[in-house]
Amino acid sequence: MGSSKITTHDIKGRAWSFLITDETERQFQGNRGYEDVAEESYSYDSTVGNHRRVKAGDLVVVRNRHEALGIGYIERLDVLTGQQKVRNRCPHCGSTNFKERTTQKVRYWCSPCQRAFPEPREEVIPITTYRAHYGGTWQPLEGCLNKADLTEVTLSQSDQQSIKAMDRARTLVKVAALGVRLPHQDVAMISTHHRPSVLAGGRRRTTTAARRGQDAFRQALVREYGMVCAMTGPAPAEVLEAAHLRPFAVTEQHNVEEGLLLRADVHRLFDAGLLAIRSTLRISVAPSLLGHTEYSALDGVPLHVSVDAPLNRHVIEEHYLATTATW
Repeated sequence: MGSSKITTHDIKGRAWSFLITDETERQFQGNRGYEDVAEESYSYDSTVGNHRRVKAGDLVVVRNRHEALGIGYIERLDVLTGQQKVRNRCPHCGSTNFKERTTQKVRYWCSPCQRAFPEPREEVIPITTYRAHYGGTWQPLEGCLNKADLTEVTLSQSDQQSIKAMDRARTLVKVAALGVRLPHQDVAMISTHHRPSVLAGGRRRTTTAARRGQDAFRQALVREYGMVCAMTGPAPAEVLEAAHLRPFAVTEQHNVEEGLLLRADVHRLFDAGLLAIRSTLRISVAPSLLGHTEYSALDGVPLHVSVDAPLNRHVIEEHYLATTATW
């Protein structure tokens, strides 16, 4: 999707959310986890629900237990048969739904049979291993869709499913409204018939890799405004920065009401006093920039924020007067 328009072609096919957890977040200890690179690929096996239904061309949202990390189209699906997996079971009832305890002397507790045990029973089972690749179309979401937002477009409400079916059309509309611009799914499609003898290496699941340079202030602004530069509109997550209406060195506070997401080049011009915002929430451009077509075109343009955006109008007026006084 080069723009916010959703076409009939875009909504064809299925959509899924893939759950990524690290060792500390895994609720049950029946398996040892998988190797993933969150922005590039997702690994799972034939013991996971919906494993047969996922196909190349499907839309995927990668999530942790709290929010969405990114979105993309599956470009290739690697499949390896004849693999093995170590599965841990409760030695009393055979369940895999047991948890590790950190404050009790006996390490594990099995909910189904209500018994504790020091070590699980291991078994080796035959599996088919899958790895879905989507890095060519990956767009970071960085938490602008939280768990409640995802629930609205998820068809299954089970908290235990690692792969959940989603409403594809509604998901695309939701992320487009947040300024996320996906390429069409055929941009990075690679043959689905490629079956390597060895799956490419990865690293243990982590949520930090999908959140480049993000601090709490930027995260709050992303959640408020989506992937949208307040002055130029939707932009890739990699170029969006958190801007202060009042210098942090002066206030030493990160206040969402005094912040905006700005594209990196626009942010530098804003901090340099060459761009300002009127009380009407329209942009003013310094005369020294009027020879630059891209930036002069911003003069008088309204901000890409909603009318009820939580902006401190008094601070905006202060910034405007102080900035334009130097022009």
